[in-house]
Amino acid sequence: MDIGLRDQLERVTRESRALKQKADLLEKENVALKKSIYDLSIKYNRLAYKYQANPYPLDFGAIGEGLPASAAGGASAPGTNTSSAGPSVGTPSGGFADPTTLLEGMTPSRDKPKDGKYFTLKTDLKGHGGAVYTVQFSPCGRFLASGSFDKTVRIWDATSVPKEIHVLKRHTVNVSDLCWSDMSKELVSAAYDQTCKTWDTETGKLTGSYECEGFVQCVQFNPANNDIFVHGSTRKVLGVVDRRQPPPATSDAFDPDAAISGGSGGAMTIRTDAMINSVYVYRDGTLVLSGDSAGQLKLWDLRTGQCLETVLNEPSRKPISHLAVSKMEDDDEPRYMGVNSYDNVIRVYDRGYAPPRSQTRLLHSLKGHKNKNWPIKSAFYNGGDFSMPSYPRSSTPGDGLDASGDKEKTKQSEPAMLLATGSADPFAYLYAVGQSEGCSEMVQRLEGHADRVYSVAFHPSEPILATCSADFTVKVWSSTSRGRRAFTL
Repeated sequence: MDIGLRDQLERVTRESRALKQKADLLEKENVALKKSIYDLSIKYNRLAYKYQANPYPLDFGAIGEGLPASAAGGASAPGTNTSSAGPSVGTPSGGFADPTTLLEGMTPSRDKPKDGKYFTLKTDLKGHGGAVYTVQFSPCGRFLASGSFDKTVRIWDATSVPKEIHVLKRHTVNVSDLCWSDMSKELVSAAYDQTCKTWDTETGKLTGSYECEGFVQCVQFNPANNDIFVHGSTRKVLGVVDRRQPPPATSDAFDPDAAISGGSGGAMTIRTDAMINSVYVYRDGTLVLSGDSAGQLKLWDLRTGQCLETVLNEPSRKPISHLAVSKMEDDDEPRYMGVNSYDNVIRVYDRGYAPPRSQTRLLHSLKGHKNKNWPIKSAFYNGGDFSMPSYPRSSTPGDGLDASGDKEKTKQSEPAMLLATGSADPFAYLYAVGQSEGCSEMVQRLEGHADRVYSVAFHPSEPILATCSADFTVKVWSSTSRGRRAFTL
């Protein structure tokens, strides 16, 4: 055989083997995702759920009142960019949200509503052509971003007359997570096309694309410096990207022991032992907490890449799907954290007044929603608008008496946070969460979606909730009252 032909045949054989290895690796990753993360099919699957008796009566007539025409069924066509219709994001002309506009139509009340609803549907946002996987309010409070299986990110004006401002189309596979910059002028999106992308939210233009290892599950800007963002992926990688730094040298050979991997910006790659499903970056920008598919909470030092602490969320090691935090008063670091797990439980932890130095303790275990085998997300609201009953501790441990010496426990009131979560059924669930151990209660099940609810997000300063679903829609819910609300449990 001719030497040239033999060399060519050997080269083709080597390339074929390399391609087969890559195909095998992708197939293994695909199987793992099917089992533990999400349903890869983006085909619309409207299930005919048989609803059980609902303990929280819902007035569908009231929900329909006041909805704009676009929410009633006249949604803009998928892929249409209507950026000229809305104000610029994060500019003086766009401005911050006016709470009186966002909350218009509500009636002041301090009592439990007669119909059992603390939140009612205000707006229905349509336009996505696939399941909506993630949703986030901007820090300024006026805008809402949503990411979908239709490969797009959409930015909405979330005031009383909702408008689709931008349709961002550069991802090639499902969008999995979003994060706004502090000034609401930039957005970073993560997707299963193994990239993170940054966007100018005023113009809707792509400003950067960063290659990652594996399907990117989560992303967050560094609060101390928005030039840096952190992401987690299915390849057991925690990635740190500094957009100011030039990309490191790359090669076709993959080195599993390398601390730095290639990308479109300066990157540090931290390798761990499980898929990373959620991240939370501390406010000082030096530490990050990750939740992974092995049920572990890991604390990382972003300066050294070292793991400082590993805590098991629960004994059976069910995957963690999301981490949510709630800021209390003027604490520099959020004190309370909610952890969604595949065992259908949200665990709420008290992190103390100075995490990570203070001791963390389990405060509540919230049940009622469905999280098993689905990447469900939750969110806190703590605007000081809500309170709930609590009980004083005994003056002497074990004597069964309250501080006044009475046998009967005397109800007192304490501030209450709201924690909302999506669910693998077509509902979102709302919990009142107190600061005392065990002082928590599911207070409402929000009906309106036609398929599983993947993610929820609260407005940064008002009791307004956004939910997104596999039914292709985003829904915005608002509190039924102004002023302080007491949960009568």
